Amino acid sequence: MEKFHVELDRALVRMFEVYNALNKRPREYTSGVVLYLSEIHMIEAIGHHPDCKLTEISNVLNITKGTTSKLLSKLEAKGLVSKYQVEGNKKEVYFRLTELGQGAFEGHYQLHEARSSDIDREFDNYSPEEQRIILRFIHM
Repeated sequence: MEKFHVELDRALVRMFEVYNALNKRPREYTSGVVLYLSEIHMIEAIGHHPDCKLTEISNVLNITKGTTSKLLSKLEAKGLVSKYQVEGNKKEVYFRLTELGQGAFEGHYQLHEARSSDIDREFDNYSPEEQRIILRFIHM
């Protein structure tokens, strides 16, 4: 059984290396806009929680308000996010996706859909018992 553990360890390390390498590269989610993973996740959070405040975004992404503020500034400079205030309440600042930001949000969703369909097709070849074992392992 030792060979199994060694082979499993190598395979998992390789899987995480590939995953990390892929996530370090910026990607084009909409025409002409290249974004890093942290940036597209910010767009995704705003897309799922429209008209939200900085603190809400920080909580959704589980990052500091300072990091959230920096990322929002970058995305605003790229024309992907806009901020606004409600009439009569100059204290609260809200954020929403611009048309370009919405395009990136949709492009990110389409990427996930394409990846998921490939993975789904592969796992459809496994028996229900094999699928349960895989899920049990992943949920550990």
